[in-house]
Amino acid sequence: MDTTPFHLILFALDIVVWGGLYLWICARRNNGSTRSAVYHFEKSLFTATPAATRSPSLIWDVTGVALFGGFGLVCFAVISRLIFTNYVQEHVYNFNVGQCIAEGIAIHWTLFVIVAAALLFRNRRLFLALLFACSALFLAAISFNVLYWEPYQLKVEHYTIKTSKLKKPLRIVFVSDMQTDRISSHEINTLKKIQQQNADVIIFGGDYIQTYQGTREKQLPEKFRQMFIDHPLKTTLKYQIDDDRVVDCVFAIQGNITGHGGASDANLFKDTCVNFIVPNSTIIDDLGADEGLGPIDLVLLSLGDSWGNVGTRGLTDSGNFIVMAGHCPNYAIDGWTNPKSGRSLSGYRNAERAPDLMLAGHTHGGQVVLPFYGPLTGWGDARIEQTPRNMRSGFFTYPNGGHLLITRGSGLERGWAPRIRLFCPSEICVIDILPE
Repeated sequence: MDTTPFHLILFALDIVVWGGLYLWICARRNNGSTRSAVYHFEKSLFTATPAATRSPSLIWDVTGVALFGGFGLVCFAVISRLIFTNYVQEHVYNFNVGQCIAEGIAIHWTLFVIVAAALLFRNRRLFLALLFACSALFLAAISFNVLYWEPYQLKVEHYTIKTSKLKKPLRIVFVSDMQTDRISSHEINTLKKIQQQNADVIIFGGDYIQTYQGTREKQLPEKFRQMFIDHPLKTTLKYQIDDDRVVDCVFAIQGNITGHGGASDANLFKDTCVNFIVPNSTIIDDLGADEGLGPIDLVLLSLGDSWGNVGTRGLTDSGNFIVMAGHCPNYAIDGWTNPKSGRSLSGYRNAERAPDLMLAGHTHGGQVVLPFYGPLTGWGDARIEQTPRNMRSGFFTYPNGGHLLITRGSGLERGWAPRIRLFCPSEICVIDILPE
């Protein structure tokens, strides 16, 4: 998304703030108002000179620049939220308010800190100038990582499970939450990396595109579908749909973003290599039996069942290795209680029996993870907020024998949210299931 118009407006606001600040300081000094308590208090933050011997300096300039810089950003954040409405998004320009505010803080606040360091250096406050300069460099580095680097660093994470239920190794690749609003090199690279894993089974965990009011790329669904046609995925394991059709084991389940009815998601994969499961949960029995695999029972959950509505009906008594995939992780943890209706659904964490491998996404890992605290937010989603903070992503093993993998996803929250990640890179999950 092009945020250039936002930055041009904010740079103009910077010039107005700086100009107004300069004229105000000149007026204060010409009127002899430098003896005010506020002025001397601000000076006392930077010098040990007795108040009686202080002379006019640029310290007030530094404080003013910092305060006015923050004031300018806050004002513009409020104004942008009031002005850049859905009507403006649709008919004037597609501003992403969250992204604009994030970039505004990163770029413009860094600029204000650099100006403050320069003024301190001019005023011979060398230690403080160095402190401000280092702060600016640190802020610039963090901002670059959060906004422009980490969100697009796709990692391939490997996990291993051993079981007596399989006779041959099985490799599953799980990817969730591509959740894009445009087709870029990141999405294409995701498909290429998936294909490089030489998977037996590939499962997509929902949330593929995110359209919203003002989306400029009107052909996004078709471009997304064309991407899978141009970069087809192949698996070593095949799946016989009927007597005449044998297809690759590439499956996609329903997410909560593109369309709750499932039809929109289905259109994204029409005539592609992906077998989209809609609208109900589907059980594929004895997958890989002809290849002497073991075999496995693959349970692909609907969106509603992934909240915790599946119970034990997804567990077969065949003795096969059970792989269950759902968009939300609630079904695999403690379920979900609807805040409005109070209706409660249960999960597998404390059940007597659980699937051998459970897969889920939806959380994005929180996108922003703070050291010693964990994920910063659940993005306002009650289903995420009801999951334990330490289980927003990762690999977990339950006493009942179940293994759970919650992926950080390969994409980002879109819409009005900023495209940011911190200590939470996007990922492709590769699970190797080995016979004991």
